[in-house]
Amino acid sequence: MSDRRAHRADEASDYDPNEDFSADYGHTRTGAGSRRRSAQEGTSAAGGRRRSRGSRRKSSGPARAAKAARAGTDRASAFSASAIKRVSVLKDRPNQIVYTLAEQNRRKRGTAVLTTLFGAFGVALLILLGLLVYQLFSGSGGALVDGEDAVAAPPEGHSTLTPQQFRAEPNSEDTFGPIAERPEGAEPMTEDAVFGGVEDVEVNGMALQLDEGRVTDSCTSLVWGEGVGQSLIDANCSSAATGVYTDSEDRYVAQVTLFDLVDTESAQRVAEALDPGNAESGAGFVLPDTGDAPGLEEGYSQASTQVMGHYLAVYWVAQTDGSAPGDDTDMATLSVAAMNTVLLPYEEVVAAGREE
Repeated sequence: MSDRRAHRADEASDYDPNEDFSADYGHTRTGAGSRRRSAQEGTSAAGGRRRSRGSRRKSSGPARAAKAARAGTDRASAFSASAIKRVSVLKDRPNQIVYTLAEQNRRKRGTAVLTTLFGAFGVALLILLGLLVYQLFSGSGGALVDGEDAVAAPPEGHSTLTPQQFRAEPNSEDTFGPIAERPEGAEPMTEDAVFGGVEDVEVNGMALQLDEGRVTDSCTSLVWGEGVGQSLIDANCSSAATGVYTDSEDRYVAQVTLFDLVDTESAQRVAEALDPGNAESGAGFVLPDTGDAPGLEEGYSQASTQVMGHYLAVYWVAQTDGSAPGDDTDMATLSVAAMNTVLLPYEEVVAAGREE
């Protein structure tokens, strides 16, 4: 029996009160409170050992009783220290969980903020990209009401022929005063409005037939030269019509072009830009649209412009072979016949007079 009690006493004495059980529960204590508790427990243990040695010196009588008593005390102390450590660990665990959850919540909030910022940045980038694309394709120069807003590049290898003889006819206020300005919201010209009723014209025995007529809202595609193209943009050209006429014997060719501009002043400035003798506007003129006929591609030609309210008409005539005219008056007759193909401005003057 004494051996059993001694064995139990030895097991109790193997317990170290300073041992840290925190790692067994996923928690490590490094604070001052832990150090103070460890120091207090060490002091208590040391005091117990001193008292034990003192008791042995003072009395050796009832040794077994004292030894049993000390064994019981050590077991109680070991149990108390173990319980205190376990309770302390469990009490700290909820705090650790709270801190962990709080940290995770902060990370989630940070992720949400970053996602929002990246989304806003993406929207701003798309808006900026849209603005850049709009500016890239909107062109520079005057904005048009109903037409193009950039000078169209002429085709490669285009003719740069300009007429040897050029005449500019200014606007007649008495005739075209009622159509000095293009009505707001006016529709672009149509082929029927421009060429209807003038497919065939005849003057002094010279008859012309319309070979081809077309209308476009890209006014600058009918001209070459930066100055001429820019003048059409500044004049808010909404549409342009061009038609090619030839006689029955294919000796003569006439190209008639009509521009629909914003007002009389703008039409006058375009006429000045088309003048081959105007050094300020630079080189440029109407592009020939005669196809296989070389008359307006090379050689001799004559041209004239006429301001008709907010319209500008360009008449360009030549012999189909590009040769210079003789002593006859055929070229003069050809020019008059070409002028007779433009009726739309007169019709609008009549319509405006009826409205008044």
